Amino acid sequence: MPKKPPRNTRTRAPDAPTQRTLVNVLLALETQRNLSETRRRDFRSSVKRVASLLDDDPARIPLDLPAISAKLAAITPAVAGLTPKTFSNIRTNFLAAVNACGLKPTRSAPRTPLSPKWKKLFAKIRARRAHIGLGRLARYASTKGLEPEQIDSASVAAFITDVRNGTLHRKPNHLHRNVALIWNSIAERSEFGLQRVDVPSFRRPAKRIDWKLLPAGFRKNLHQYLTWCAGDPLAADGRSRPLTPRTIKLRQDQIHAATTALVESGVAVNHIASLADLVTVENFKRILRHRHEMVGGRENVFNHDLARTLVEIARQWIKVDAATLAELRRLASKIPIPLAGLTAKNKRTLRQFDDPAILRRLYDFPGRLWAEVKRDPKPDFRTLVKAQAALAVGMLSFMPLRLQNLASLTFDVHVFLHEAPGAISSLEIPAHEVKNRREAAFDIPSHLARMLIEYRNIIAPRIIGYRPSKLFINVDGTPKTQWTVAWTIRTYLRRRAGIILSSHQFRHLCALVVLNAEPGNFETVKQLLGHASLRTTVNAYTGIDSRRAARHHQRLVEQALAPKPLTRRKRNKRLDDADRYVP
Repeated sequence: MPKKPPRNTRTRAPDAPTQRTLVNVLLALETQRNLSETRRRDFRSSVKRVASLLDDDPARIPLDLPAISAKLAAITPAVAGLTPKTFSNIRTNFLAAVNACGLKPTRSAPRTPLSPKWKKLFAKIRARRAHIGLGRLARYASTKGLEPEQIDSASVAAFITDVRNGTLHRKPNHLHRNVALIWNSIAERSEFGLQRVDVPSFRRPAKRIDWKLLPAGFRKNLHQYLTWCAGDPLAADGRSRPLTPRTIKLRQDQIHAATTALVESGVAVNHIASLADLVTVENFKRILRHRHEMVGGRENVFNHDLARTLVEIARQWIKVDAATLAELRRLASKIPIPLAGLTAKNKRTLRQFDDPAILRRLYDFPGRLWAEVKRDPKPDFRTLVKAQAALAVGMLSFMPLRLQNLASLTFDVHVFLHEAPGAISSLEIPAHEVKNRREAAFDIPSHLARMLIEYRNIIAPRIIGYRPSKLFINVDGTPKTQWTVAWTIRTYLRRRAGIILSSHQFRHLCALVVLNAEPGNFETVKQLLGHASLRTTVNAYTGIDSRRAARHHQRLVEQALAPKPLTRRKRNKRLDDADRYVP
């Protein structure tokens, strides 16, 4: 007779496999006797440094390389108090530690020798870009036994999966697209016998309708309107005042957004034949309602300006009747008017400078970047971009120019440099080149003047072969667009200094610096930024100044509550009273 199981006992389920963490890496390193003590110490240090950078305990960080890689990619070395080289060494040693402990499969060995066919292919390819861009793929394929003619879209995708799961590559998507583009450029040559691969696209879907989907009549009418906006004011039907190219581009974007909103609201594309279809009362309601719902019913500058632009098109270009125009104006007035002052995004950006260390890091950044430029033994196009980033950040820190004026700076036209000791260099923008037709002029600080002279006379000629006339140029001598200049400034500040700041937000920062030192001094801010009206300055920066006023009031309250020092008479009286009661 079988025995009965004892009472109050339960069948115990097998333990679930626990997820490995960085602690497991540290413990496994201690058992690797093939590592020297120095190497083991470096590996332990790198694992602990990674945990510190991720701001968590090693026991709570899963050994998930893609997740760790994504978090490390979001860290700026300067913010963490590290140089880019030190940060790179930490990443490299961490991955080597994971490889050494053997807890997780990693990518193929980077030093795997190339197969004979891969060597033969690389020998025929002379382009250095192809050698660098396809090196990883060639070693991976050699390890897996794949020859060049066997490479297809699936094998490239498997290679990227290997990189993603076994390395700390910061941008695997970028690597995937870059490898595919380089491979296809080689596959175009028939003598290699290679097959093309799919080029992935990681762009977000377009938010606005494709112009090509709109009727040809609408596009023609739009072109006529934009041409009229930039036309001769003396013509019979000319506009009273031509718009600037920047404003014309904004008008085109506003019409594009309005057309997209109309289509998304349910109107068929083929029913939009001209600009007149945007300003019928019914379609105007549809556009405003859809745009208003997109922002959750909040006030929005773009929507407010879009409504005004459509009303202006109806009045000047379409020439609707008075009753329709009055109704369009009434509907446009229902769109919430944006409140005066800085936007939430700009306030968030300026808030980072409440920490004086970040402001100091910003002002020190051009000098540190310039030192790297001067140390470069073989300057190339990267050196040129780095020098321009240093100059742009340095100039905007002292001279808050608008982007279009900054990008068009020309030596001896806008920038006047003098090398004599004690001489003053200057920057002057004539009124007709400034947005509000007000001349802008600044004295260039001496250290920036020396950098500009060195850039014009030495650094740029070593790269492009001659002294440039413009400040911001490409390596082939062509001028850079203002969007490229803006990207350079924003990207270098974010990647190298850990500061989120656009070229235009330097103007807000300059106002912040002035009002921090002198609350209420809007006149200085007005002159510095070149505003035509003091009201514009006050409306924009009242929020900044109110914080400073509240801070000053707080200091006054604290002074009032602080214990007052005793006068000599009261102090002597207290001493006499104490002596009187001594036994």
